[in-house]
Amino acid sequence: MNTLFVTVAGLIWFFLGYKIYGRFIERRLVKPDDQRPTAAHAREDCVDFSPAKTPFLWGHHFASIAGAGPIIGPILGVSFFGWGPTALWITLGCVFMGATHDYLSLMLSVRNGGEGIAEIAGKSIGHRTRMVFAILLWLTLVFIITVFADSGAKALVNQPELVIPTVGVSVLALGLGYAVYRLKLNTILCSSVAVVLAYILIWVGYNFPISLPDHWGEHVEIIWVITILFFYCALASLLPVWLLLQPRDFISSFNMFIGMLLGVLGIIIVHPALQAPFSRGFFLVDKQPLWPILFITVACGAISGFHTMVATGTTSKQLDKESDGKIVGFGGMIMEGVLALLVVVIVSSGLKWGAAPAHTSPEEAFLYFQNALSEGWIIVFGSAFGQVVGKIGIPGISIGFAGLIGAVMVKTFVITSLDTSTRLGRFVFVETIAHHVPILRNRFVATVVLLVPAYLLAVTNSYGNIWKMFGSSNQLIAALTLITISAYLAGIRRPTLYTLAPAVFMCVTTLAALLWSTFNPWSGYLVMAEKNWMLGGIAVALLVLAGFVSADGFYTIIMYIKKRRKAVFEQEGVTP
Repeated sequence: MNTLFVTVAGLIWFFLGYKIYGRFIERRLVKPDDQRPTAAHAREDCVDFSPAKTPFLWGHHFASIAGAGPIIGPILGVSFFGWGPTALWITLGCVFMGATHDYLSLMLSVRNGGEGIAEIAGKSIGHRTRMVFAILLWLTLVFIITVFADSGAKALVNQPELVIPTVGVSVLALGLGYAVYRLKLNTILCSSVAVVLAYILIWVGYNFPISLPDHWGEHVEIIWVITILFFYCALASLLPVWLLLQPRDFISSFNMFIGMLLGVLGIIIVHPALQAPFSRGFFLVDKQPLWPILFITVACGAISGFHTMVATGTTSKQLDKESDGKIVGFGGMIMEGVLALLVVVIVSSGLKWGAAPAHTSPEEAFLYFQNALSEGWIIVFGSAFGQVVGKIGIPGISIGFAGLIGAVMVKTFVITSLDTSTRLGRFVFVETIAHHVPILRNRFVATVVLLVPAYLLAVTNSYGNIWKMFGSSNQLIAALTLITISAYLAGIRRPTLYTLAPAVFMCVTTLAALLWSTFNPWSGYLVMAEKNWMLGGIAVALLVLAGFVSADGFYTIIMYIKKRRKAVFEQEGVTP
């Protein structure tokens, strides 16, 4: 298959999805009103609630929702099932499910004073759902922080060229935020200087890698770096959002955007052939069913529950006016779909399919998909990106340097998800779980309560098995969010079809994935010879949770539609 055709067709599809379906959802369901003050203005405190310049907020939102998800998910999708089914799910799921999910969850939060999705679930469905949803969100964020801190630390240790670009971007962000918001300097000029300096830092890191002393030992190094990352998380969570989070995410998203342009340019000029198979099977592949496993594996590239945490956690508290919601919410997810599709094309064409023949040198072995994947998904993407972009012929961008650019793209987004997740975890804990305990609502205490268990899991490396459930828990959150949105829309007498149909699909898919993981005859947690009671117990708990919230949600929707329950705006004074 022609890589250029796949890429261009995908870009046209995403553009039309934003212009046509995005506008339809905006006019049919949201009906933005710029005369209505957003939460950023109504509750402005210059720490969490702070009106953001649209480019900065778009960058923050995109960088936060993207993270490593739209890179690792598509890579695993290609490795399990081939590039065809993976690309098809990304293009369809992103427009009709993911973007709609992100945009509506953002606007529901904006219309309700910047409240999180758990609070909105409590308002539109019931208070029991509110607490259960909040606990699920908080635990998922603990796992996200744990794994991103660990993977980020290992990347810094194993690839010391990343140290200077990673640390330097945070310093640049502080300068950019202060220059734009306090010194009132020109936004475009300051941003341009910051982005140029960020690429200079990549060159500096490439030529001057920083490694910790060898005699410290591998485990001590990782623990030391993790400690620094957790200190950064706490700092990023507590500092005003305009000072670090907004400008850092803007720089990160701009770097990713430039990297994506380089990737597209590489496909146009180098025009590599697709090496991966279109499909490895349409039902069972290596004893894994295409449905539902593909839809859980790809995750963020098509739809992700983590996105609603970002949309209702930080983004809704910074939206300047309601008409910006479509650009930020719907547009941010569309761009993530573009990134995910680009990853599919690059890793499927930049690397040779299969494993390297015996006696292949280590450098050559990384040009084979399976060998690169065995060293981690950052190696897969970096190697493939280097092979495509490094062959364009741009002066100074060799294959090795292009590979580092790809690795930095991923690494900066991992750190972005790390700091955003910390702030989100604090919001969920303060708003819902500790709502009636004043001392726990202190933002310093709430941050410590979140980071301590994540830190212990990271340094003891005891999170490994639990993390296998993240894909299911993440998609479960997306399904429950769509149910919540549908209930809310029914409660304000708006059409529910465009969210209810995706809600049913995602709910059934997630439940099927959990059932398969737990009871399939080959590797089911509670069926295999050496039973995994921990994962089996978590899977069963998630099944019960999904059934509980889904039953309450669907029942509430029916009651709203039959007008047997008062509309949300009649109960809460919400303007429809």
